[in-house]
Amino acid sequence: MNKQCINCKSYKVIDEAGGFCRWSDKKKRTVRQDWPQVQSDNVCDHWVDCGQNYYVRLGWLQAQKKKKQ
Repeated sequence: MNKQCINCKSYKVIDEAGGFCRWSDKKKRTVRQDWPQVQSDNVCDHWVDCGQNYYVRLGWLQAQKKKKQ
């Protein structure tokens, strides 16, 4: 499995373009606007496998693409 943000436990999907990383300083970052925005194909040293959530995210992204078409 590739170590990409879309496969990471801390990644929060927003749309096809990317999402937010919820890893760093969780206690300080209580509001979504404070989370750093990342692309789904980025990677960092704090990557943790999200397991089955990867396929849920892919399905959601595919459904969003179909809605736009």
